[in-house]
Amino acid sequence: MEENISERNGFVRLALGTGLTACGIAHLAKDSGNRGIGALFVAAGAMKVAEGIFLYCPVKALINSNVKDAVATTFNEYLDGDSIMKSYNDFYTEKWGTGNSNSSSLEHSHSQASHSTGGSGSSNIDKVASDVGQIVGNATQNDTLKSAATQAVKNAAGDSGKQNK
Repeated sequence: MEENISERNGFVRLALGTGLTACGIAHLAKDSGNRGIGALFVAAGAMKVAEGIFLYCPVKALINSNVKDAVATTFNEYLDGDSIMKSYNDFYTEKWGTGNSNSSSLEHSHSQASHSTGGSGSSNIDKVASDVGQIVGNATQNDTLKSAATQAVKNAAGDSGKQNK
């Protein structure tokens, strides 16, 4: 058992546990008292006394390990780009829908864009930018958004071509 509470916390638990045990014994000593509550106080007090002596709280250890596992699992699940993109697509699909055939063309264009990122040179970047433009164009139903997205992709492709040369 590794200590997981401080000495000050242990002293407080020891003192409160002693008091709780004393209250439980007093409750049990009364003739008119409820025996169940007295026994519960004695058991809880004894547990707090033991935690104070050994400086170990099993409830705190359980909560700490569960929180660490949950955080580690969450980070490991969402650190890869595929699950982030899938969550993003699922969210916007539920929010606005995809339309008639946009879903299949969107997935097809996405797979093409993800496969064309290998290699080097500005032609690859231009191809990926073009594929992204197609994806955005297929996913967008509003014409003004579609033209703005297309223009932004053209500008990005032009800037990347200048940087690579």
